Amino acid sequence: MISIGLKRKLANFKKKLKPRRGLLREKIKDYRERPEKLIEKLGDFNVYEPKHLLVIPKVDDVENVDIQYPLLRPYAFANVKWSEHEGELIYRVVEPELNEREEETYEKITDALVELVDVKLSTVKSQGGAMDYLEDKIKQIIKELNIDLSKSEFSKVMYYIYRDFIGLNRLEPLMHDPYIEDIGCDGTGTPLYVIHKKFGSLQTNVVYDDESELKEFIVKLAERCGRYISYAEPLLDGSLPDGSRVQATYSEDVSTKGPNFSIRKFTEEPFSPTEMIDLGTASPELLAYLWLCIENGVSVLICGGVASGKTSLLNAISLFIPEQDKIVSIEDTRELNLPHQNWIPSQVRSGFGMPSEGEKNYGEVDMYDLLKASFRQNPDYIIVGEIRGEEAYVMFQGMSSGHPAISTMHAGGVDTVIKRLESPPIELPPSLVETLDLVINMIHAKGVSESARRAKSVVEITNVEKDTGEANANEIFSWVPGKDEFNFRKESDHVLTVIARNKGLDVEDMKKEIDTRKRLLEWMYENGVMDWKDVARTVSEYLRNPEKTLEKRNIDKDVHVSPPSSLKSEAFVSDSSKELPEGEIEVEPEEEDEDEQEDDDYEFGDDGKVIDIDE
Repeated sequence: MISIGLKRKLANFKKKLKPRRGLLREKIKDYRERPEKLIEKLGDFNVYEPKHLLVIPKVDDVENVDIQYPLLRPYAFANVKWSEHEGELIYRVVEPELNEREEETYEKITDALVELVDVKLSTVKSQGGAMDYLEDKIKQIIKELNIDLSKSEFSKVMYYIYRDFIGLNRLEPLMHDPYIEDIGCDGTGTPLYVIHKKFGSLQTNVVYDDESELKEFIVKLAERCGRYISYAEPLLDGSLPDGSRVQATYSEDVSTKGPNFSIRKFTEEPFSPTEMIDLGTASPELLAYLWLCIENGVSVLICGGVASGKTSLLNAISLFIPEQDKIVSIEDTRELNLPHQNWIPSQVRSGFGMPSEGEKNYGEVDMYDLLKASFRQNPDYIIVGEIRGEEAYVMFQGMSSGHPAISTMHAGGVDTVIKRLESPPIELPPSLVETLDLVINMIHAKGVSESARRAKSVVEITNVEKDTGEANANEIFSWVPGKDEFNFRKESDHVLTVIARNKGLDVEDMKKEIDTRKRLLEWMYENGVMDWKDVARTVSEYLRNPEKTLEKRNIDKDVHVSPPSSLKSEAFVSDSSKELPEGEIEVEPEEEDEDEQEDDDYEFGDDGKVIDIDE
């Protein structure tokens, strides 16, 4: 028998237990749902590039400089500030700092990511797609490991994962600075230096103290370039997916300060002719002259030192090529960007395996190969990124056969250009060198500003002496440093005379046409037509219907010497008195039967010379 007292105690115990019924079940349920709530709390990770370029005002005293602007909002910023300790301007990359707990979380997540990620991030077409994939995997890891993170902590950890997995590690913020042109690392323990468009060469606060970290980064650069680098092959020359050029050295026995690299950033939006006017690189009259010349098949060589603006000017004046013309471009590393649809961009390819002595790697395609092949594609214009070797012989052979070309060369002026062309390894004969029509000399005008480039001179080659190899040249345009102006010597009109003779016009008509095009370029500049595609569209509109184009913009018209019907009917040949080298033939176009289209009657031999197929 249960006593009355015990019954009362049991009744009281049941009353106390009743409110707690199902509490364990609730705790289990809450434990299971907790990761889901954590993921919902974290939200989505986003990083943004600035939509508009911050205009940095002109600074008279560099010691007062203290400028900060966003690179990857809201995480990374650039701070350019005078350092009293260093006695110079310092470029600082400002990023969020991880505390000890956040660093442990970062290590835990990245270790798990290495095991979980089952695709190469480089195979994902866009950064956004790669980041979405990574974010899903990271949230899966957080859920499985039950990692408790606040939204702020999650954002900081995600930024560093984005930077190190998707981006270029510590360089990623620098790659998003529109003011930076070059990034250079000289070795371990040395600060990285950048070339800033506003302030010139600046020391940064980014330093690689660990040699193994620097080596790993250089290997990552090689992988992004689709190349291979190792102790056995310690030199890298390639381009990143965005077009930026990379040169790197891997081993310390080749570079005594340790591994190093240099990155020249690629400008996705190339400079337009009107932007060249805005920057002071060239005058409207100079560009109008080049416009008329290029439209009529003049061959141009742009020379200058390293980072003097050769390729930028090459891309800008290539917009003057009529839109219906067929263009073939050949480059070591892809840098050109043209709006023309009828354009074949070609790029060299490295080979495979170890080459035999004096031979190329298996499967290697160099500029010489591409140039020989390009002439079978019947181009109206050939653009070569840079000539430095035997490919120059093929290009000049093509020029002598009626294929105009534009290219660049590392040289300090016309005399140096001629010497390089006539000396090993190029060794062109004088009679072939004189097929070149114009030489433009570019310089880095640091006396104007740290980022200023100027077309120092435009020189026309009249002829090259066969005995001495010296060129007779006329300087058409010259830059005056004291006034920062361009002089046009209108009495130097050899090229204009040849164009006028081919069109049955007077030289004065040509000069009037230059003036008309100059006014059109000035109109575009004054009315803010800066985008390269808009400029190219206006150029094409002018060639199709000059009267309407000028009337629409209220520009007085003197004369138009290149109606659409005459555009590139035949290639420009500098002078009929210029002869081909001995042993070579001049190719005359054959009349084609309407019912039967014949192939070209010439091709290039193994030595690069023109040979007659019929023979």
